[in-house]
Formats: sequence, C-alpha cells, structure tokens
Amino acid sequence: MITRIVKRDGREATFNVDKIINAIFKAAESVGGSDYKEAEALAFKVCDYIDQKNAGQVPTVEQIQDAVEKILVEEGHARTAKSYILYRAERTRIREMNTRLMKVYEDLTFKDAKDNDIKRENANIDGDTAMGTMLKYGSEGAKQFYEMYVLDPEHAAA
Repeated sequence: MITRIVKRDGREATFNVDKIINAIFKAAESVGGSDYKEAEALAFKVCDYIDQKNAGQVPTVEQIQDAVEKILVEEGHARTAKSYILYRAERTRIREMNTRLMKVYEDLTFKDAKDNDIKRENANIDGDTAMGTMLKYGSEGAKQFYEMYVLDPEHAAA
C-alpha cells in the first residue's frame, strides 16, 4: 500500500488517496459525471496498479498522474480521461510559466545590466537603478500574466 509520495520538488510527503479521488471526480463532473463512488473505485484501482508496478518504491506525482490516465482509459472513461489530461496539461503550463517568471525576477534582482539582456532592452531605462529594476519587474510580470491568462496558448507561443 502506498504511504509516501515524491513531490515535484523532490520532497517526500504522506500519500493521500483523497486527492486522487477528488481529481477523478472533478474531471468526471466536468463532463457530466456525478458518481463519487465510481471515482473512489477508480482511485483504488490506481493505487493497486501503482503498488504492483512500483514494488515497494515510493512513486512520484507524475507516475501517479500517468496511472490515473491509464486506469481511466482502460476502465472506459475516455471523456473523463480527456478532461483530466487537459486539466493536467494546463496546470503544467501554468507551473512552467511561474517558474519562468521567477527566473526572470531572479535575474533582474541579482544580475547587472551588462550580464542581463532584459535590463538592457530599453535604452531609456537604466536597469541597474532601483527604479529601472522596478519598472522591469512590472513589465515582465505583466508580460507573463498576459501569456498565461489572456492570450491563447497558440498566440503566446508565436
């Protein structure tokens, strides 16, 4: 039985099957499903599958999410699986965008303008001053916000 899980940042945490149940149920609800007991049964099948596949190793979040997709498809819940996959992809995209934004902020804070293209992209702003850095924080934050929440993903990638 699964008791621990490896999070995305490498930390181990206590495994909670309720999170899988809720994720499956929310995906099912988004396509018109309403059977919580079925979500529970599917979650326990996911746990059994992970127990067999990992044989005593601590599973990662990604392994569990992959198993949820596999079980949903195998058990005939293709629409729920599609909803789950789309939600998972969106969360991954947001996580990556947040990571990218934090990297930009780190560069703005700790690098000199001569080492950082972002600080030098506007000749009217001195990127090494406090005010110049604050202006860049705002513009880079707004840029990331628009890419994540306003623009269509296909337009943001262009």
